[in-house]
Amino acid sequence: SSGINAEYGGYEGVDGTTSRGYTAPFPNYRYKAGVARWPQLVPMLPWGNSRIIEDMRTTKRFLRNWTKPVLMMFCDDGISGKGASKELFKSLFPHGVDIPIKGGGCLLPEFKGEELAQHLSRFLNENKKKTK
Repeated sequence: SSGINAEYGGYEGVDGTTSRGYTAPFPNYRYKAGVARWPQLVPMLPWGNSRIIEDMRTTKRFLRNWTKPVLMMFCDDGISGKGASKELFKSLFPHGVDIPIKGGGCLLPEFKGEELAQHLSRFLNENKKKTK
């Protein structure tokens, strides 16, 4: 079984080449420390790592004032597509277009790339004039 299956939620259909692509730059767990910190960089909570809390506040202030079109696509079976992350972004962008994607989990681009591209293309075409 490929390493990605164990590390990324047991998704079936991930071939060995794809799995090695995810693990290639990380010869052992010490090299994954940066990736493990990414979730803490999502501007969700008013507390957290003191080194990034002010950056989180600044990011939220910036996003709350964003007026251009926003497309949000979350999968229904991944961490970011459920609960607080999705609700945070919906609250920051009440005018945003929210398109739920069935399946895909943490590997949404790999499993749903074509669907994501179709939604993105349609969104960009519909909002050409609004994004300038």
